[in-house]
Amino acid sequence: MALHVVDPWNDARWDAYVASHPRATVYHTSQWIRIVCEIGRYPSLCLLHEHDGKVTGVLPLVAVESRLTGNRVSTLPFSDVCFALTDDAGTARALTAEARAMRAKRGAAFYEMRGLPALRDGSDATAEGFVASGHFYNYVLPLQADEEALLRSFSKKSVRYMINKGERGPLSFRRGDTADVAAFYRLYVRTRRRHGVPPQPERLFSMVIGQLAGAALHLAEYEGTPVAAAITASYNGTTYLKYEVSDERHRELTPIHALLWKSIQDAIRAGDHTYDFGRTAGDNTGLNQFKQRWGTTQVELPYYFDPPAAGMSVVKSDSLKYRIFTRVFRTMPEAWTVRVGERIFRHFG
Repeated sequence: MALHVVDPWNDARWDAYVASHPRATVYHTSQWIRIVCEIGRYPSLCLLHEHDGKVTGVLPLVAVESRLTGNRVSTLPFSDVCFALTDDAGTARALTAEARAMRAKRGAAFYEMRGLPALRDGSDATAEGFVASGHFYNYVLPLQADEEALLRSFSKKSVRYMINKGERGPLSFRRGDTADVAAFYRLYVRTRRRHGVPPQPERLFSMVIGQLAGAALHLAEYEGTPVAAAITASYNGTTYLKYEVSDERHRELTPIHALLWKSIQDAIRAGDHTYDFGRTAGDNTGLNQFKQRWGTTQVELPYYFDPPAAGMSVVKSDSLKYRIFTRVFRTMPEAWTVRVGERIFRHFG
C-alpha cells in the first residue's frame, strides 16, 4: 500500500481512475482541480492511493491558508461536492486518516469533507469522528429523451409559462465562447451585487470556458445584448448548472427560464441522464422553491468537519455578520465590488 501527494494535472493515473469510477463528478477531474488551485492560489495536497501497483482511490485536497478566515484543509473550494473516490472502505479510511494527519501537521483549524467517500459499489463510507452540517441541498433533474414529457413535469405557472413567454418574445439564444466571457461577467457582477455577495474574478470564468472540457456558456440576448447567461459543465452523464445570471432591467422578458430550458435540451441531446441544478443553502427559501418547481429531486448535501467546527462554507444568512456583510456589498459601487472580490474571494472558497 502506498499514498502519494500529487498534482492531478501532472499525473495521468488520476484522470484514468476518475474516468473509471461510477461516482465521479466534474469536480474530481484534474482540469477542475487545476483551475481551483490556480485561481485560488491553493497548494495541492491531492492524495492518490495505490495497492500492489494499482490505483485504488483518490482524494482531491487543498490547503486554504488565510489570515482572514483561518487555515483549513478542504475538499474542494468552489465545488458543490468533492468526496474521495475509492474501490473499498479500507482505502477510504486510509485516505481520510491521511487527510486528517495532514490537517494536524499543518496546524490548520479543521478538515472539511464535502461529501462522504464514495465506494465503487455505489455506497458511501462512514465518517467516524466527523461532525456533519446539513446546511445545503442539491437539486437534480432526471432527464428523459421525450422533451415534451419532461416539460410537462415542470410547474405549469412558475416554469412552463415563463419558458413559453421567453421563447415567444424578442429574445435570441446562442452558445458563447471565451470572447463572450466579458459580457457574462458584467451580468455576473450585477447579479452578485444585487445579492450582496462579492464577485469572483473574471479570470475564473475564462479558465472554465477555455480549459474545462464539457463547459459551455449559454446566452440569451435582447437586441444583440446579453440579458441572461448560464455556464454549465458536463461530465459522466451529468450536466452541472454552475452559474446563472440575469439583467433585472429585462426581467419581464423571462430570459432565465427559457435559457435554462435550452441548456436542459442540450443535455438531453448530448445523451446526459441528469441535470444538476447545484447547491442551495437551506435557508434560501426563494432559490429552493425556484429549483423545486423544475420537477427536481431534493438531495441533502451534508459537509463533514474534523474537529467539529463552523466552517466558512456553512455561514447562515440570518447571522448578524452575514447580514452586515451583504448590506455593505449591495450599496458598494460595482467597480469597488470587483476590486474587493478579487482580493478576498479565495478566503471564502
